[in-house]
Amino acid sequence: MKAALISLAFLTVLISPRLAMACSCGRTPAVCESLAAAEAVFVGTVTRVENKTVKAPEGQEAIAGQTAYVQVEESFKGAKETAMIFRSYGSSCDATYKEGQRWLFYAYFNKDDKAWQVYGCDRSTLLDGAADDLLYLRNLPASAQKTRISGEVRNSAIKPMMGIKIKVTDGQKVYETFTDKDGVYELTGLPPGKYSVEADVPLNMTLRFPIYAGDVDYSDRKSRRLVLKEKSCAGASFYFSENTFVSGKVFGADGRPLKDVCLRLRLKEKPEATEYLGTCTEADGSFKIDQVPLGDYLLIANEEGRISSSEPFPTLYYPGVLEKEKATVLTVASGEQREDVDIHVPSQRATRTVEGRVLYADGKPAANESVEFKAETPGSNEAQTVNAVTDAEGRFSFPVLEGFKGALRSYKYTYSGEADKCPQLLKFVKGQGMRSVEVQTNVIKLEMNTDYKDLELKFPFPACPKPKDRQ
Repeated sequence: MKAALISLAFLTVLISPRLAMACSCGRTPAVCESLAAAEAVFVGTVTRVENKTVKAPEGQEAIAGQTAYVQVEESFKGAKETAMIFRSYGSSCDATYKEGQRWLFYAYFNKDDKAWQVYGCDRSTLLDGAADDLLYLRNLPASAQKTRISGEVRNSAIKPMMGIKIKVTDGQKVYETFTDKDGVYELTGLPPGKYSVEADVPLNMTLRFPIYAGDVDYSDRKSRRLVLKEKSCAGASFYFSENTFVSGKVFGADGRPLKDVCLRLRLKEKPEATEYLGTCTEADGSFKIDQVPLGDYLLIANEEGRISSSEPFPTLYYPGVLEKEKATVLTVASGEQREDVDIHVPSQRATRTVEGRVLYADGKPAANESVEFKAETPGSNEAQTVNAVTDAEGRFSFPVLEGFKGALRSYKYTYSGEADKCPQLLKFVKGQGMRSVEVQTNVIKLEMNTDYKDLELKFPFPACPKPKDRQ
């Protein structure tokens, strides 16, 4: 789960600061479309923010909405006042305002709240991400009188890339241009039609993904084409990552490799900028973090510092020190691939091994089912639940911190739709409708002062027939 969250963070970080990327948007409008739709378009500075907070279930405060006071600097449409009030409502699609921020606002007036707001799937953005839009807006009204294809090119550190060749073609004629100092390109006055856009791949870099704006023809999966109509606009932006990586292994205090240890690379001078650079170790203790932007890094294991069965040690820094000041700095240069970056844990909490098998009532192995050990005695900063998944033979094996007392079980979720195909499950879901129902095995009480082998967990029903068995 932690590894999945780490990788998911990449998309949001890379294409920040545009607000739309915090939402799930089916379509990104082009700049001319957002200009036409918005009631006010302007550059402004946030001068004051009032936060509405609520208590989260864990007890900490969370922002449930904001009122932001904005000073208008440069107006392109509809901003008739020098100061405007904006409201947000705490959703993932809402802007998060901070005092001193400069924004390009595509704003809409909320008559009920008597305040302005921005939409998550529009083009409102912090000014650092507005160069493409500003190039169009500052050339009004002339820019609105002709077609336009534009976009930006950035690297994984969100830095603009200058001098990248862009090729645009309708299949008959090829148009070329280069990105400027802001990483922006534009071609204007093209005949209406459908155009594919490509960016030359720089040395030692890989295209991570393109992002399209405006009308797009998706009929050809290999080549998306922007659709231009008379005086319309569309866009294609490109995001590149370096062909770099950092790899190695994590070894425990006894010299054995450690599985499921999560690591993160943090820029030494700007650690918050590389939230997405992380992974967790494989069964042999190995890890690999790809597409690392150039810079100086600290490699951190168990950054949260929570002692657990898979991470039985506090926060460590490469090559295996507790103090951040003693960490070895990793420098990643263009095209560099750092191997054998191993972390050796100097000391750790003792663990015991829990091994066994999960079966159905007829003795057949229960593959890909969840196994859980849950400690009965909570600790202050130690993870109390250990989870695993059975292999194809129903087997499981995992470490648990020594000294714990707890319960071991396997469980699965089912529902009536599944039970219809597996009569063995019917009695467990009868009367539950489409609600998910948990079914578990026998429970085994364990005291983790020794290793356990050949444990057996059994579901109270025989194995469901496989699809081919039901034919």
